[in-house]
Parts: sequence; C-alpha cells; structure tokens
Amino acid sequence: MGTETLSLSEIPVIKAITPVSQDNIARYVTVSDITGKDFAHLIQLPKMFISHAVNQLRKGKHLTDDERKIALKKAGQLFHSGTVGGFNPDDYVNQVVSVTGLPEEVVKKALQKIGDATSHAFRDSALGFAKGVPDVYSDQVKQRGCAQVVRKGEVLAVIAPGNGTGVHALWPQAIALGYRVVLRPSEREPWTAHRLVQALTESGLADYVVMLPTAHDGVEEIIEAADLSIVYGGEDTVTRYENRSDVLVQGPGRSKMVIGNDYPQQDAFELVFESVLGLGGAACVCTSSVFIEGDAEAFARAFQDYVYDRLQDPHERERYLPQLSSQRYDWWIQQVEQYQDFIFSRPEVFSLKSGTRQVMPLIMLADSTDQPIVQLELPVASVTFVPFQHQACLSFLAPALVVSVATKKVALIQSISEIPEIRNLYIGQVPTIWMQAHVPHDGYIAEFLTRSRGYRVDFS
Repeated sequence: MGTETLSLSEIPVIKAITPVSQDNIARYVTVSDITGKDFAHLIQLPKMFISHAVNQLRKGKHLTDDERKIALKKAGQLFHSGTVGGFNPDDYVNQVVSVTGLPEEVVKKALQKIGDATSHAFRDSALGFAKGVPDVYSDQVKQRGCAQVVRKGEVLAVIAPGNGTGVHALWPQAIALGYRVVLRPSEREPWTAHRLVQALTESGLADYVVMLPTAHDGVEEIIEAADLSIVYGGEDTVTRYENRSDVLVQGPGRSKMVIGNDYPQQDAFELVFESVLGLGGAACVCTSSVFIEGDAEAFARAFQDYVYDRLQDPHERERYLPQLSSQRYDWWIQQVEQYQDFIFSRPEVFSLKSGTRQVMPLIMLADSTDQPIVQLELPVASVTFVPFQHQACLSFLAPALVVSVATKKVALIQSISEIPEIRNLYIGQVPTIWMQAHVPHDGYIAEFLTRSRGYRVDFS
C-alpha cells in the first residue's frame, strides 16, 4: 500500500466526507484486494486539515432528539438495503470480502447488524443510563428532583480498525446521545465506514458526522481535536492511552473458555469450534484459550480431528475460513514457525484459484496456566488448550473480554463470576462470539460518553 500524489484513476476513489473543502490538499493510499491487485484509492487528508474540520463540525446545526432519531432510523435502513455512493448492498459485501478475505456470510450478517444498530441507536444507548434516570421529565418528576444524563463532551473521535466490521454497530449510539462524531477509517477496510457515514449524511446528519481518512501520524491530531475518543488497537495502543480518561481503548480481547469434566464432549467441540472460527477467527470475541478440566491433550487432539473432518467440506470452509493474501499467508507461516513447539501438527492449507489461501486454525497445547502462550491472541483462528483444576486459583482467566463456561458445577461458575476483569460471562452452550445490541460489549458506550447529575425544577 503506497502513498502517492492525488491523480485520476479508473478504480474507485474513497474521499473524506466533510462539508469543508478538501481540494488540492490531499494524497491517497492504494487499497489492495487479497489477490494483491489495486482495488481503490483512499484519499488521505493532512494533519493541518483535521483541527479545522473538527472545529467546523462543532459549529454544525443542532438537531432535536426526535430529528436525530428519525434520521438514524432512516440511515440504518439505507445502510442495510439502499444504494449508497453508487453501491448497493451486494456491491458493499463484495468490496469488504475482496479487501479483507472474510467469509461472505460474516459480512452479510454484519450488514444487517450495523443497519439494525443504527436504526435503534436511541433505544440501545439508553440501556446504559442509571436506573434513577426517568423516561419522561414531567413537571411532577422535576419538582420532586431526579437524575439527569449529560454528555461529557461534544465531539467523539473513533479510530476504526480493519480486522472486522462489527465496531461500526456501536458508535452511532453517540449520535443518539447528541455527540458529533469524527471517524478515521481503516486503510485496510474503509468501505464500511464510508457507507455508514454516507448513509448518515444523506439521511440528514451531515452536521453530526464526518469521515476523515488520514495517515497514521494524523491519528493523534484527531484525538486531540475531539473531546473523547474510542481507539482500537493492540498492546502498544493500550499502553499509550491507559492513563487517559478521555480515551476508551478497545484492545486485545483474550476471550477464553472453560470446559468442565461434566460437559458433553460433542457439545463442547461444537462450542469451541464456533467460538474459535466464528467471525473469521479475527474478532476480539473469538476464543484464544480453552481451559480443560481433565486431560487437555486428549481433548485437544480429539478437537483437532473434529475440525479436520468438518473442514473437509468446502461449504464449511467457505463459511468459516477467511482467504489470506500472499502477504498475510507469509505472516501466518511465521506464526506457525514461532509457535511450532506448542502446535500439534502443521495446519492444512487450501490453495484457491485466485491465488489466495485458506488455513486450518492453529491448535496448540500449554502445560500450565502460567505459560505466556495462554494469553496469546492472534488475528487469525488459533486456540491454546490448557489443563486446570477448578479448586486452584482462577486468576489466569483474566483479563478477558469474554469467558464462556461450559459446566453445570455451581461452585466453579460462582468462582469465575467473581473475577472482575472478565467483561462478559456466558454460561452453557453460548459461544464467545455471541453478541446482542441490548447486552453490553465492553460496558455500555453511554457509561463512557455520559454521566448522571442531580436535577430539580421548582418555581412554586
């Protein structure tokens, strides 16, 4: 992916979405598809443009709650079903699949999810309010005194990742809460950001959202220009912003699973398979470690056979395995070599006519819960099996975005439920990739964007 001076091209050009003029100040990067071909040009704006664009956003027209609610509902429907920027939903799915290699079914489900989440952003954002906040501020309620929700700022920055589309189902809630949003799209997959921002703009929210593609050195400029920010990244990102209260970092998920020795093995295989390989194996909610009460090696070898048998079916491979570009495949080979001491056998590779490859998940075994590989998370399907005894300290489960517990042992479930660093806890046949709009992901976004204050009105 190279940076060049702006010029005309036969391939699509993805421009910033902002009312501020951007002529003659931009460069572009070439977005390649998974076969290595030039697929689109993404216009990038220089740092000097960012603060000006954000300041103009702050001055935008104010819309009432009802006006924003109607616009968000319209935008969600347009994103899911309409033609946006000249591209219909099928075009969009093809675009995302082409540049990410994600299974088509994963992208289609995301299209539905993001559309629904945008349409219902008002409903979902209110789920994070304190119980004491009234639904209606009647004169009687105000005179008696109550709680009131207020924003912590006016502008939210979102630094989007490129490993999956699901993050775009969350931030429209900020608009429901009255924020104006500046979105920096991923260079790897800018299509989802562009489609959603364009749909919001066409639905009447041009004064509430802008998309500002910029090089990596412009990210800090966006964060400093906004009041609050949501940033996606790895350990380096977590370390950089961990002491900033105005930045919500969405880092590695390190999602895990616990399998009790009372759980039916076939159900456990299906649960682990869906948790590890679902969503293309690349999401923060995909399981990276499974703790087995009993013989972890025997379970892991049996699971490997289960995966092998299931993925011999081309339809199952199409449903679960992403396509890797040559560059991505070279990176994957490096991981196989780096962790070869933990891997049972070299995973099978399926070569496709396009020149891309699909690969079996990395299935690994650790001897104990304190080995560093237990906390390893890779942006591909990989899982480490680990033996444990439920009488032992369970601190190895933390930190984790999700932990699924497959057992009916009340004492074990209770012990796990008391670990505060587990952000989501699922019991039984619930894969770690399960998500619903009414359930918090990493807490409710309203917890970060708003606070409650006391409120009373009395003119008697």
